[in-house]
Amino acid sequence: MLDFIQEYFFELLYAAFLLPQLILWCIIVPSQWKVERHHPTSNNEGVSVIVAARNEEHHLPTLLDHLVNQEYPEFEIIIINDRSSDQSSRIIREYQQKHNIIKEIVIDDNFGAISPKKFALSKGIPQAKYNQLLFTDADCVPASNQWIKLMTARLSTHPLTLGIGWYLPKHGRLVEKFTQFETLITALQYVSFSRIGINYMGVGRNIAYTKALYTSGNGFESHKNVLSGDDDLFINQVANKDNTATIIHPDSLTYSQPPSTWKKWYFQKLRHLSAGHHYKLSNKLLLGALSTSHLSVYFIYLLLLPLNVANLLYLSLLLIIRLVAITICTRKFTRMTNTKFSWWFIPIMDFMLIAYQIIIGASSVISKRNTWI
Repeated sequence: MLDFIQEYFFELLYAAFLLPQLILWCIIVPSQWKVERHHPTSNNEGVSVIVAARNEEHHLPTLLDHLVNQEYPEFEIIIINDRSSDQSSRIIREYQQKHNIIKEIVIDDNFGAISPKKFALSKGIPQAKYNQLLFTDADCVPASNQWIKLMTARLSTHPLTLGIGWYLPKHGRLVEKFTQFETLITALQYVSFSRIGINYMGVGRNIAYTKALYTSGNGFESHKNVLSGDDDLFINQVANKDNTATIIHPDSLTYSQPPSTWKKWYFQKLRHLSAGHHYKLSNKLLLGALSTSHLSVYFIYLLLLPLNVANLLYLSLLLIIRLVAITICTRKFTRMTNTKFSWWFIPIMDFMLIAYQIIIGASSVISKRNTWI
């Protein structure tokens, strides 16, 4: 037995690292697919839609047009205007004259807050008229006029609902495609894990929870000095298998444009991943194991190619099974949500994720970036 292990050490190591990936993409993700084929019944309670915006004059008209046309019996729109120096206030006032459901909250100073967005939200949430809170970003738009209804339908029984924010590439650049793919993989993972009771993140551009849950969790107080995390760190703090719901429905998505340059992408990811150091230990171990297994599978595969040509078919077959499983999950997601992604990009994008994990992972450790882009 010992001789066998010594002779096939790297092959066994390869299989060991590949196993978590196969469990994820062949078992966990597929087993959790549930599409809401019909719109969930609205609970008809009032909803406060909250948006923190800073210098968003180019995005606010589109967003507000979509929000005021939502089909929902009772809701308000709160725009937290965070120290904007552009025409944001003028635009908001113009919409207020036509729609009395719009409320503007002006932030003149962040009083030294390390996380400006959390500070803005912490000032806006207490002024919400309703207990049900629904959040998105100023550069996003809801996929349909049923967005409020779908995202809040389960809040009466599950005070936290995780939605999905989808990117729509504008120029067809590689960085846009990669951002779309990475976001897709992330969404598949956090939705699937949430449905088996493991909640570690969501996205602030499409999330709903109750004011009571926010208050009982003491808001963002425990991580107020962390730049990012108004979404994932809050979820880490308050979510459990009994109070959290997820939704995958074409009308429940929000759409936004991905970064158009690698520089913008880099700093966006640094900001997003800065919160990861503050996750629960169990979450960090889970995500670290998945990331390590992904990187190690490719590393060992490339290492073994020149050393063990005899097992090339076996090694390649296992890797292909994983890629096929990811492709199947991706295509099912896009069919369920009426979105598009070119499946033939997946092998390239999957390999690029390794460089992403190394570069961004290392950078997030040493970065001290403290600005809200």
